[in-house]
Amino acid sequence: MGNTILTGRSNAIAPIISAEDARTHISDEEYRRIRQAFQRFKNGCINYDEFCYHVLGGAQIPEEKRRLLFSFFSHGAETISFDNLLSSLVGLCRVEEVQSRFIEEYHEFASWGLSPPKLTIPLNDSYISFYEVMSYVTHLSVKEVIELEKVFATISDRAVCKLNEEKWKQALGGCFPDSFAERLFAVFDENRDGQIDFRELVCTLSALCRGPHPGRISQLARIWDIDCDKLLSDEELSNMYKDLNVPIENQTVTKSSNGKAALVDFGIWAQENEKYIAEYYSMALQIGHICLGLRPESKKMELEIVNEFESRASELPLSEWNIVAAGWHAEFRTLLEAGKNPNPIDNSGIKGTREDSWTSKVACISSESARLKPDLVPSDYIRVPVPLWKAWLRWHGCALTIDSQFTRKYLDGEFFEDYKPALELYPLEILLLGHDRKKSHDGTETTPRSLTPWACAQVSRSMTVDELLSLCKTELRLGDGDARLWQVIKENEEGNVLLDDGRQNLHQLYTSLGKTKKVNKMKLLLEVRERGTGVWPEELRASLSGKQITAASTLSSSNSQLSGRPGAVGLVNYGNFCYRNAGIQCLARVSPLTQYLLDDQHLDEIKRANTKRRDAVETTIEYAKLLREMWAAKKKNIAPNDFNDAIRMNSDMFECSEQHDCQEFVAFLIDQLHTSMYEANKTLHPPPEDTRKEEKPEEKEETDEEKAVRSWTEYEKKNDSLVTDLFTGQLRSRLICRTCQSSSSVFEPFTSLSLPIGFEDVDLYQVIVVHRDGRIPRRYGFRLSRDSKIGNLREVVAASSGIPMNHITIQCMSSKGTLMSRSPNHRSSNLKDELPLSSFPSGARLYALELPESTGEDEWRVAMHRKLQYNHEPHILGSTAGFIVSRFGLPLIVGLDENVSGKKLYEDVMYQMHRFMEHSVNSFSSRAHDPCEDDASFPFTLCLVDQNYEWCGQCPALRFCRGCPIRPDENKVFIPANCPIAVDWLPIALYLRYNHSQEQACEDDPSVEETWSRHFAPSSLEHCLEKFSCPETLDAAIQCDRCEKKTMRDKVMTIWKLPKYIIIHLKRFEFLREQGRMGKCKRTVNFPLQHFDPAPFVDKPDGNTYECIALANHYGQLSCGHFIAYAKSNEDKWLLLNDCSVREVSEEEVDKQGAYLLFYERKDVKNS
Repeated sequence: MGNTILTGRSNAIAPIISAEDARTHISDEEYRRIRQAFQRFKNGCINYDEFCYHVLGGAQIPEEKRRLLFSFFSHGAETISFDNLLSSLVGLCRVEEVQSRFIEEYHEFASWGLSPPKLTIPLNDSYISFYEVMSYVTHLSVKEVIELEKVFATISDRAVCKLNEEKWKQALGGCFPDSFAERLFAVFDENRDGQIDFRELVCTLSALCRGPHPGRISQLARIWDIDCDKLLSDEELSNMYKDLNVPIENQTVTKSSNGKAALVDFGIWAQENEKYIAEYYSMALQIGHICLGLRPESKKMELEIVNEFESRASELPLSEWNIVAAGWHAEFRTLLEAGKNPNPIDNSGIKGTREDSWTSKVACISSESARLKPDLVPSDYIRVPVPLWKAWLRWHGCALTIDSQFTRKYLDGEFFEDYKPALELYPLEILLLGHDRKKSHDGTETTPRSLTPWACAQVSRSMTVDELLSLCKTELRLGDGDARLWQVIKENEEGNVLLDDGRQNLHQLYTSLGKTKKVNKMKLLLEVRERGTGVWPEELRASLSGKQITAASTLSSSNSQLSGRPGAVGLVNYGNFCYRNAGIQCLARVSPLTQYLLDDQHLDEIKRANTKRRDAVETTIEYAKLLREMWAAKKKNIAPNDFNDAIRMNSDMFECSEQHDCQEFVAFLIDQLHTSMYEANKTLHPPPEDTRKEEKPEEKEETDEEKAVRSWTEYEKKNDSLVTDLFTGQLRSRLICRTCQSSSSVFEPFTSLSLPIGFEDVDLYQVIVVHRDGRIPRRYGFRLSRDSKIGNLREVVAASSGIPMNHITIQCMSSKGTLMSRSPNHRSSNLKDELPLSSFPSGARLYALELPESTGEDEWRVAMHRKLQYNHEPHILGSTAGFIVSRFGLPLIVGLDENVSGKKLYEDVMYQMHRFMEHSVNSFSSRAHDPCEDDASFPFTLCLVDQNYEWCGQCPALRFCRGCPIRPDENKVFIPANCPIAVDWLPIALYLRYNHSQEQACEDDPSVEETWSRHFAPSSLEHCLEKFSCPETLDAAIQCDRCEKKTMRDKVMTIWKLPKYIIIHLKRFEFLREQGRMGKCKRTVNFPLQHFDPAPFVDKPDGNTYECIALANHYGQLSCGHFIAYAKSNEDKWLLLNDCSVREVSEEEVDKQGAYLLFYERKDVKNS
């Protein structure tokens, strides 16, 4: 190359041929493909990055060589024009003179002289598309296969691209007998994996609906072929005769195959007795064409199929129908009878106008927005099942581009004035309002926000509030943000009604308005909680306007009695104050405390107390005022503005409007109440002075009982208040010498118990063990500490699977099908035992692969299945950009003994795959010989590749080699070190021989369910109490008097005695050191609402039991969650208190899953 500079135009090699000359060296097809490929690039040129990816295919070529090639193609310019691309490509790939001069100048490319890179793939070598393969082996055209795939994508489970039984039933729309639908599903599900893949669908449709008529009829026999042997036994024939109502004299199917009837025997009998199988055959054709997407072969067939389908489905009790204009339907039949193509569906005759429609003002979020003409009569329209409507759209299209579809529900009589079941021709039109997002300049809000139209929807009156809210969140992309619906009622003096009962349907809301049937309109408010401030705009609006908030649940007969009930009052959340509202509602259920604060005498004492803690006094007074409003129950909900202002003024922690911890707030409030009461007692009721001289205590060792009494007496003297009497218990903290077991105890008070739920230092691992004999892989479950390594995993896998540890390699595959890379300095395919399991990417799949016997660490390789997928777009270099490399399937282990041959490698791979290789590929539907079935060849090629399984493992990058093939002969094979093997599949073989369902099959060891249950199973309150008292070893040694030296100590915290009211804090939030953040434990904790006996966990139990009177639940994450409360009313009924919403619930409806704070009351308290 010498001193050639590549950055300037003058130093670049100019091509010897022009673009016109280059055109003479390629075919018209090649020129067209290159031209179309170039048109993909914007700005009419190719820049450097596009050149590296699209022309060089992303090959790992050194940077300086990529720059050199780009300079050659661009002639030194910054971009490549089409003429320069054409002349450079053709010159390098087809013209020897250009190749020679290029190699003379750039010696690094000398190898190109032996084998120049490809220009394009020749048409006869191009990748055979899946559609061509399926057309080749069936009676369907490529166009029909493509159309079937489009339909299959809409009816299948998109996650796995397969049709399961549930999706199958949905596709059939309930239009066929269940027994027939289930058995026909089994016919399509040829490999019996409970799912229909696209290959099975195409081949079975071809067999049932195409080809010679006798062959189609024969396939019906498979409906009764329970054992799938393609033969009908006596029992199966008996079932067939019974289902088809065949009289004894006509039960004459020949049994030509060892006493059983072959499919052809059934076909011959069926042709002679066609009247018995006519209905089943007709239903099979209807399903294949109308439901699954195959277009009828002729207009006559279409008319027959549609007529039979309509006749049978007209009286079915379907929940959904499509409305079609009767005029178009009559014309459709007339044209088909005349052998002409029907016109597109035309519903203009029944379509209503958009006058007074909200769709002209705001976006519609429902799937349909079209109106029907008012006062339609049955002769104006016909109703057809949804599958037929979809089939007509596929076959004929629609004359109206918009507002052409009318899907209507068939509803019970409760939704109509005459109480008769009918078709809901005129659904409800909902206008969704939203709050104006404008604020004042300083960010504060002093006036209510106005409501503006946001969106509209046309929905059935049978839709529930929860279903409509879910639709709004999905279509308006609200995500998981808090949102709720309100009914807008202008006549309501108190404002809008909060729809807090999600089970209520829209018909109930509509009838409550007293509107006539013809209006069919209703306004709802969609309220979204502000993420930054946590404000509910409608609650703030009500608070600023002085209006009460009415919840729909309180208007129902079951909850109407809550009005005027003390304590059954909601609290408005006009900031991020749900944690306060929940805490207040729980604490208010402590009757002695609430009654104390409702007493004017006690409150006067607190006010008159001579104390410096005015903050505590102010907080207590405002809390007492709030309780009075709640217990007066004159309002359905209260805005605790004064109380919140007192909290803001008297607490640094809660002065902002950010989300806080409910437990911390309750602890703060209890401390404020205690302080004000204690100061009042000390000022107004001072204890008598103790005139006794302080006696020096005798020097003797106290028992724990004596220490507890002394500690408690001293605490009471300094903390005399009602709060102490109600909430304070006593803990014993012991330090136990691990050498001599001697202990020392310290007693301390508590007002709440913070119990650990179970942030265990373990992770759950599931490993798929793959044996070399091709048996179904087995999945095992393990719970290992978070600092475990590969070696620890291999050890437990060996113990569970029975495979020796030295014959196991652990491989980690990402969700994209790539194996976790090894260290560059480590030449083996094995992952080092020292590698931490925590280094595996999230969502990765772990495999434990059995190694061949008598092989060393370097005598095996990992093989991965691979396909080079042609992307159906024109390409430039056929060996690169024209292909997308896809890895799939289970990894395999290929043994490399000293004299291994290529044939032995192929046979080894074939042996490990025999379980999921199809040996007879839809023989019933094939119409030509499949070349991949030749027993003398293999349906794949083994190639030597790099660690990413994308490029060759031994050729230089400039060769653009995807992998050098290994010849399947008797010659010895040399496999370079650290060079994996790719199993490249031939296209037809991959689609017809490789059974993906069987390959993915996996048996679960009992350890999978066991470890999963242990890892995610609900905990219990008893278990949390046990963990609370678990010994904890201190880090530093402490002097032991008995051992006369420093020893390690265990610290044990136990409950000495419990208070009258227990506040239990379930510690759901802990700091995760590995992730450097706070995490939430979402594990459910089971706890009793009644008859809780804490005696097993208390050192000095008193024999009393407790019952739960309130609990605060937390949902979501730490910074953006939501608190609600469940609490018992004075009538011993459970209430759900969600900010301003209050409704009565049963004990079974109390949600324990999100419990965060529990309030327990000793059962003797009520009687004392």
